[in-house]
Amino acid sequence: MKRLTILSLALLLLLPLARAEERVWCLITDSGESVAMSEVLCLAAADDDSTFAVVLKEGEAIAGVRRARFGMEIPTGIAKPGIVVAKDNLLLTNALAGSTVCIYSIDGKLMQQAKSDEQIDISSLPARTYYIIRIGEASFKLRKP
Repeated sequence: MKRLTILSLALLLLLPLARAEERVWCLITDSGESVAMSEVLCLAAADDDSTFAVVLKEGEAIAGVRRARFGMEIPTGIAKPGIVVAKDNLLLTNALAGSTVCIYSIDGKLMQQAKSDEQIDISSLPARTYYIIRIGEASFKLRKP
């Protein structure tokens, strides 16, 4: 019994050390999304906006980031959905195929609805306005330029 207790205690003490080796430097956005630094290509910002985008090596981007920090984390390998605005089109990244995408005004009015596997035309939405994009369980704030 004593041997089992000592072995269990040793495993509990050594487990955090083993997991520390798995930790990598990550860029952590203000929404809590964590991206391994080895996957980050660059940060892109516009002069007329207070947000920036984290551009990944795969060509995808995390848009609408206001603040980011760096930290050591254990990557989960689970990618959250993201959005990229390209002119008057809304492009989705890591969204589950066939998911419903809802675009709401700030006051909660449904402005547009589409499926995640489509390129979403947002040219009919007023510019210089904030919107809430909902993809499954994920929500994003978007300011249309």
